Amino acid sequence: MLGLDDSEEPPQEEAYLEISAFPSFTELLAASEQYARHSGCRFRRAAFEDLEEGSDPDLRASKVQAAPVVKEFLARLEGSPDQALLKDFNEAFHILWRESMRSSMVARCHQLDLWPPSPAPIGIAEDDVDYEADATSLFVIAQRLYNEDRQRDASTVRRLSTASFLADFAYEAGIPTPEFFRSRNPVVDKFEKMADEYEEKMFSSAPRRPHKWWLPWNMIWDAGSWLYSVFSRAFRPIMDAACTSRQKKLE
Repeated sequence: MLGLDDSEEPPQEEAYLEISAFPSFTELLAASEQYARHSGCRFRRAAFEDLEEGSDPDLRASKVQAAPVVKEFLARLEGSPDQALLKDFNEAFHILWRESMRSSMVARCHQLDLWPPSPAPIGIAEDDVDYEADATSLFVIAQRLYNEDRQRDASTVRRLSTASFLADFAYEAGIPTPEFFRSRNPVVDKFEKMADEYEEKMFSSAPRRPHKWWLPWNMIWDAGSWLYSVFSRAFRPIMDAACTSRQKKLE
């Protein structure tokens, strides 16, 4: 046809996983790209027990493609796992942990009509995104969160999706959830205190929003149910332990 170059290659599909983000899992992530595309960037060990299961031929093909490497990495995680693998798992969990806190603060900013704060805080440039650098001003934190959000791109989404995929893989491989998941960033404590004070000052005539005791999935839920779906499996061990503890207190 006129104006078309037959030698031009069709555009490549956008990647779902950030394969280079976790060096020790490069082979696994590369082999799992098509599977992640069909699974919504989730990993289920049971999906590889019967490679012919399912009516979608593309999904079956993606499982066949990934299966040998999945089996290899699951075997490598038995007994005494490679420290490089554990280091990357830890990084993946840390990304999710930090994202859950960021999402909680973003949700609170929306609630308080500080997205972005108006007027903008003096001296905060558009590229100033380090919202953990100064926890003395609610408005500065809100503006930096807003700046950081505006700079997010497809690579950010892929990195989060990849971290979620690896958190799923760790869970299915029996790797314990890192202890830092039970901790809380002091910046969030200060932010919540300032947000409470601002809410009381600005909305004293309105009913106060009841605050839940802090746990990562509470913050994720506040940020949106889609984020809860992404990270819930990563936090499952803590959720189970917390539910058991709360039940004992009620008894």
